[in-house]
Amino acid sequence: MKRKLRLALFFSLGLLLFVTCKKDTPAPTASFTATVNDGVVTFAATVTDATKYEWDFGDGSYINTLVAPVHTYVQVATPTSIEVSLTIKGPGGQVTTKQTITIPAKTKMEYLTGGKPSAPKSRKWRISASAPSFNINYATATLTPNYKSYPGGILSAVGLSAVYGDTFTFKSDGTMTIQSNGGGIFAGFVYCYATATPNIGNAGGSGLTYAKPFTPPTGATFQINEGKNLTMTNAPDGATAVSVTYTNVMTLSFANGGFFGIKDFSSECIIQSITDTQIIANLFVAVGTSGATLGKPTFALNVYFEAVP
Repeated sequence: MKRKLRLALFFSLGLLLFVTCKKDTPAPTASFTATVNDGVVTFAATVTDATKYEWDFGDGSYINTLVAPVHTYVQVATPTSIEVSLTIKGPGGQVTTKQTITIPAKTKMEYLTGGKPSAPKSRKWRISASAPSFNINYATATLTPNYKSYPGGILSAVGLSAVYGDTFTFKSDGTMTIQSNGGGIFAGFVYCYATATPNIGNAGGSGLTYAKPFTPPTGATFQINEGKNLTMTNAPDGATAVSVTYTNVMTLSFANGGFFGIKDFSSECIIQSITDTQIIANLFVAVGTSGATLGKPTFALNVYFEAVP
């Protein structure tokens, strides 16, 4: 009887000690901060009683178990809100804390150059021979109507295949270089005529030509202009010069001999869309040969560019 009593006392004492120990083991606590630098986010956690960290970065990536991880998010054209959660596990249980962070939009400079002034890079572009189309539109305020539409590789069919080898490198310090891989450059026939620039034919009567030889400009610069109201003096009908305004557009403007795609009278072009791999631009070309229309754009070439690997 006494033996049974002793066993019961020992059992009760063990149970009491177990409950007391469990009660004395605190649940973990957790909070964290996130430092956002473009798409790179550095996380720092303040926790207690932790044995394991589990970070869910909210973008479908794998759970991360590092104490202070650094995670890179994909930036897109608009700011992105993402919920990040941290689960801390310990002897006393687990706790989860959440926080919403905002990944800033990728800037147009980053799309164009791959970098920005504080982290300079450069990106090279060329006219795409595999584009879905090559459209010539009238240089009206709406860039309509269409004058002619061609397949994307039409320049090869009219003797201008060298155009697809010429490259335009934009640097995030605002400078650019133009490299001719065929000894010349894509140009307007009237521009060459008016400036006595040697060129290879008026390809198919299109008003487009290849200026050769070509000396790349030194010190060429560019500027990105977003939400601009671009006013130009154009001659959409080929006979009369009129003021035309393109409202709320993104443009590239050039100085010191810079240009994009085609050498002509205009020192500015409209960027219709831009990603890391593709630019769609409207490039102005003058075809009037005399009087008030000389040098005034009649057409806007709708041209696809691709990033050079």
